[in-house]
Amino acid sequence: KPGFELLSTLKGGTGNGLELMIDIQQDEYLPVFGETAETSLEAGVKVQIHSQDEPPFIDQLGFGVAPGFQTFVSCQQQQLKYLPPPWGDCKDTPFKSPYFLNYSITACRIECETRYILEKCNCRMVHMPGERPLLGCIGGTREASPSDSPNLSFIAGNEAVCDHEQYVDCADVFLKEIDQAGENGASVCACETPCTMVRYGKELSMVKIPSKASATYLAKKYNKNEQYIAENFLVLDVFFEALNFETIEQKKAYEVAGLLGDIGGQMGLFIGASILTILEIFDYLYEVFRDKALGYLQKRKKSKNKELDNLDPRYTLRGSPYCTRCSPHLLPRHSAIGSIKEFAC
Repeated sequence: KPGFELLSTLKGGTGNGLELMIDIQQDEYLPVFGETAETSLEAGVKVQIHSQDEPPFIDQLGFGVAPGFQTFVSCQQQQLKYLPPPWGDCKDTPFKSPYFLNYSITACRIECETRYILEKCNCRMVHMPGERPLLGCIGGTREASPSDSPNLSFIAGNEAVCDHEQYVDCADVFLKEIDQAGENGASVCACETPCTMVRYGKELSMVKIPSKASATYLAKKYNKNEQYIAENFLVLDVFFEALNFETIEQKKAYEVAGLLGDIGGQMGLFIGASILTILEIFDYLYEVFRDKALGYLQKRKKSKNKELDNLDPRYTLRGSPYCTRCSPHLLPRHSAIGSIKEFAC
């Protein structure tokens, strides 16, 4: 809260956090004559542990602390990070509100319910924002104006808190309408999840107070009787389990780099093996074809030589290397008539 110093701790564990003793003063409770949306039948207090950037929504998110017990609350901070569309459905757009600087589900819900009740009943519940707020800006603060949130009709000025008649006749009716619409899956106030949020995991344990040994002392110290101490006093001890935090981050199922890497790996494994196989098949076919071709050419050459050897000498050409019995004086395609004698003039 502005104007108050932030409290800090140097170590975790019981006794190193916030410890409160509270007198709930049940004798000051208003009598209950009927049940409404705001009627409380229990005795005790509700507590919510939340981030400083998020307004409390104790009615919906608070846990109960009963009188006559000391309640130990062990906390663990969790930082949640979600993905915006198209990978997720968190809200990543700026939040324009005259009352809340940061977007959260509770801020959205409180503002929506306040706007709805103001539009229907022209008043607000006591826990709803209604005074003209101050917005943080460079160099200080300023008052909100209609331009900050055109959809909000109540920022023109202070709005009156609903009196008893307005609450019973109007506000309670529409608060139930909001809850019933949410149960039917068509909520009037549908708020998106922020992309970044802080949540506190809690573990609760309780012990009975006061003990028989301390009842007399507490009654004397606070000037109350022992029965009053047992019915109205409670102790709340909130502490960190350890001074660390847990991060829960939503990741993309498939990023572009991972997709390309997987495709390249699959191609290298399967398509690479297929290419090698095809090349080996082509090499085998080439070797077979080459052997067949060489064998065919050699066989054809041998058959041609054999045909030349079997030719009739009369049909051989003179001077042919294949004709070993031919006379150099015999004309082609002429039979031998006799010997030709050389003569000289």
